[in-house]
Amino acid sequence: MLYIYFDNMLLFFERGGTVLFAIFLISLCLWTLLIERYVYIKFLYKKEEHSILDDLNLCNSEEKFKKEIKKFIIESSKIRLKKGMSIIKILIIICPLVGLLGTVTGMMEVFGQMSVLGSSDVKSMANGVSMATIPTMAGMVVALSGILFEKKLDSSICSHIHKLYFKISKVLK
Repeated sequence: MLYIYFDNMLLFFERGGTVLFAIFLISLCLWTLLIERYVYIKFLYKKEEHSILDDLNLCNSEEKFKKEIKKFIIESSKIRLKKGMSIIKILIIICPLVGLLGTVTGMMEVFGQMSVLGSSDVKSMANGVSMATIPTMAGMVVALSGILFEKKLDSSICSHIHKLYFKISKVLK
């Protein structure tokens, strides 16, 4: 049963051309980074946040340093939470562009074959054009799904930063 899906996937890659492999690698990197960020926020960051708040409870600093301590903790947490987000955004931007590159190279192949064979068969041309648009479709699907999850991740990061700000404000009264 599994081999049927594998064969269909190989057929899809054959029809899409070599650029489809590049889109696949980009999407693999993108989803690896997105999943890593989700795992970090869900499991590791909460432990770090509790550790920071426990340390702050033990800290008896002077009033003039409390504002600077709060600013430092918020900024360092923001840096840890947003680590890799710029790479995720770049990969999302690159996906449709690589897809368009696949379409252009596919169309060049179609017109090259037409010029060599000297035929203007509409049926074969339509088949070639449909094959050339597969990389664009794949790039757009990866980019759109990546944008959806990146925006959700970004709003989650902002939410965590705001929550940490209020928790620190309570501790450093």
